[in-house]
Amino acid sequence: AKSAVYRILPDGGSDVIWNSPTVTAFSIQANQTGNGVFVGTSDKGRIYNVGNDGRETLVLQSNEGQISTLKIFGSSFYATSSNQAKLYRFGVESVAEGSYESSVLNAKTSAAWGRIWWRANGNVTVQTRSGNTEKPNETWSDWSATLTDQKGAQVQSPKARFLQWRATFKNSANAGQQQISFNSGLNYSIFSNSSPMLYEVNVSYLARNIAPEILSIQILPANVGLVANPPIQLDPNIENSGIDPIAFGLPPAANIPPRRIFQRGARALQWTAEDRNGDRIEYAVYFRETSETDFKLLRENMRENFISIDGLAFADGLYIFKITANDSPSNPLKQFLSSEKLSEPVEIDNAAPTVAAIGTPQVVGDRARIAFEASDVSSYLQNAEFSVNGGEWQAVYSDDGISDGQKERYSLEVPLKNAGEYTITLRVYDANGNVGNARILVRK
Repeated sequence: AKSAVYRILPDGGSDVIWNSPTVTAFSIQANQTGNGVFVGTSDKGRIYNVGNDGRETLVLQSNEGQISTLKIFGSSFYATSSNQAKLYRFGVESVAEGSYESSVLNAKTSAAWGRIWWRANGNVTVQTRSGNTEKPNETWSDWSATLTDQKGAQVQSPKARFLQWRATFKNSANAGQQQISFNSGLNYSIFSNSSPMLYEVNVSYLARNIAPEILSIQILPANVGLVANPPIQLDPNIENSGIDPIAFGLPPAANIPPRRIFQRGARALQWTAEDRNGDRIEYAVYFRETSETDFKLLRENMRENFISIDGLAFADGLYIFKITANDSPSNPLKQFLSSEKLSEPVEIDNAAPTVAAIGTPQVVGDRARIAFEASDVSSYLQNAEFSVNGGEWQAVYSDDGISDGQKERYSLEVPLKNAGEYTITLRVYDANGNVGNARILVRK
């Protein structure tokens, strides 16, 4: 911890009643009520009241850098600040009225404000204002009319991204007394137990809906399929509660990554998407061959962010896939939004390379010289292997050194140890994993 408050016990031991990893404490003063201590910090010139139970209450937030000294003289409580130097005095007299301005609420996007409700003792009223800058300025709306119903009142500020509320505390028993105000804008009575108290404020709002966005589309290699992992088995009580499983620490089903499997002819796509409102997303997948104009629906009403396509059901060609995302699961009918993203062209190639021997083998001594030619109508050739009498496969390079064209020539020299018949097999793979082969007989 960066700062800590220790309590010295009667037996000489100690324990920590408060600590902070971020706040630097500069000064400390015991509370006259016996309930904890006041701590002056360098964090925006704040003074905290740390109770015996370790709970902290913000007493003052100033515009100065540090609260350097805290002292009690007589019936007054003093605080000095540095950077810049100022002297604050807190009196024991009650004030007629004080106020507190909240931090700014960020709805992330333009929002319609609902109701505001608060829990307080005494006469506490609330006002609101809104705007579209992080810090309130002249572009913000004026403070609204005073709201008095703690159980809930409609926020009267206009739609905006940011909202701030101001609570006003009135001590009706001392309405005629002088108000004490500090430069921070916070009015506070430290020692009075009869002052109005505000414990919590809640605001409901509906953020403007933003369409989900597909961030990226990944195309997996040919013959690699995707299958969903079994979903986490939910407790029936959770499943029937109507509460989002995320609240119970369970990941959404859509966040469980799929497994990769070998699937002959498969073309699989996986994508990432986000919704800035946190809405649930539904997907649909469309396709068209690059020479076609219209997209055709392949699958819809999907919650998973991947699809494994049976390429054997498609004619060979170059295809573009369109992924659409909408937030209909979280929004009323006709109010949901959608977006789309196109994939890079995906080649579907189910045709195997054609492999054929060239001429007749030439047997010279204990060796046979054999030539093969391979070609593919759709994609380039990638690698080749040969086998003798069904033995282990051995790699072979094309005559030009690299198998990277749609047509390649391969020349072999095969040792012939004994007299007899030999079966030489050459197999060639194209870039999409299709394989073609040819064999030739050699006699010694």
